[in-house]
Amino acid sequence: MRGLLYRGLVMITAIAVMTSCDRIETKKISSSEYLSESWKAIDLHKVDGYPTFDTCSSQAEGEALRVCFEQTVTSTFYESFGKHTIVVNRELNDTIVVNFVVNEKGKYCIDTLAITPEIRTEIPKLEQWIHEAAKRLPQAKAATKQGVPVKTKFKIPVVLKVE
Repeated sequence: MRGLLYRGLVMITAIAVMTSCDRIETKKISSSEYLSESWKAIDLHKVDGYPTFDTCSSQAEGEALRVCFEQTVTSTFYESFGKHTIVVNRELNDTIVVNFVVNEKGKYCIDTLAITPEIRTEIPKLEQWIHEAAKRLPQAKAATKQGVPVKTKFKIPVVLKVE
């Protein structure tokens, strides 16, 4: 009797398991739909890894790496400007914004320069000097997004204070 009860319980359990699987619905999505959903999840305005120089390789990832990159760019610009004698007719205290791009191969390109007409008049060679400074930047490793090298844009403020 016990064996019969045991068999009956096993049979009922087996039937319940087999029929309950039919009620589980799986949603099939197309690869294009999956790709579309994946793109929505990616924040295209942030990178996983900032561009870097060999001198910054000892830094940890993230914020420290970004700071090292920006300091290297800024110091290279100021060293380059320090090689020129700037003579002006009046005091200048202004900020120039250099917008540049680091492409997927780590190459630089100055995108735009925000130089006031007053500064262009007082220091006509400034734009040339900025391009020269950009050429002196060390070779960079591109920023990455999900392990893929990507193009990034940066704004570097250059403070001009000439007395």
